[in-house]
Amino acid sequence: MIDFLKRFLPFSAVVAVALFGLGKLEMFSSAMDFVWICFVLFFVLAIVTYYFSASTMRQKFSNFMGVFFVSIFAKLILSAIVVMVYKSTNDVGGIAFIAPFALIYFSFLIFETLELVKLSKALGNNAPPKNPIVK
Repeated sequence: MIDFLKRFLPFSAVVAVALFGLGKLEMFSSAMDFVWICFVLFFVLAIVTYYFSASTMRQKFSNFMGVFFVSIFAKLILSAIVVMVYKSTNDVGGIAFIAPFALIYFSFLIFETLELVKLSKALGNNAPPKNPIVK
């Protein structure tokens, strides 16, 4: 987990700097409250997801896949809820609303996936099965 955090914190800082830069542009300034809410949400969810996924990966790979897919689905549903609630209470729309959210969502998703693939390789979960060759 410590190795993950050593890579995750600088990655999160880069995403935060990119979001801060977007906030300086006038077209994105109206959605920045939403953007920072999403950033904090995905920051916390990434750590929680990695922790549970990594712990189940060490057990049975099918358990890991269940946890991983449930976490992706839960993030998708939670994201939809946050978007709908924020959209219903604020008059923000268009690219100012969608682009920063997409940046956050996909950057965290890709980072988590790559880290879990790296962990899987380190644990040897990607080795081919040792079934006898049938002639």
